[in-house]
Amino acid sequence: MISNEAKSIRGAGDAEIVLQTDPVRMAFGRLATLFGAALLLGGCTNAGAPTIAMYGAYFPSWLACALAGILGAVVVRLIFIPLGLDDVLPIRLPVYVAVAAAIGFSVSLLGFGR
Repeated sequence: MISNEAKSIRGAGDAEIVLQTDPVRMAFGRLATLFGAALLLGGCTNAGAPTIAMYGAYFPSWLACALAGILGAVVVRLIFIPLGLDDVLPIRLPVYVAVAAAIGFSVSLLGFGR
């Protein structure tokens, strides 16, 4: 017996496969797929990626911000060593990574923000 919500397909032999075709589930699945695609493609614009022209080549701006963050963290460490703060830090690597990220994000916001 086949209801309105199921379709039956006869395979080879006596096997029978029943496919569920609930219209609410199908609509929800399509809506979820469209929402996911819109969410993933929401950042794509025609303006292009921010780039910096250096020596005739175009570099992405995040690369310059990462380099600024790393150099800034090195400078902060060179300042912390004579002050004695480097010895007091409980976990140095995560602290300096956070300092580098904060400097890199600040350079990105101030240099390339809208």
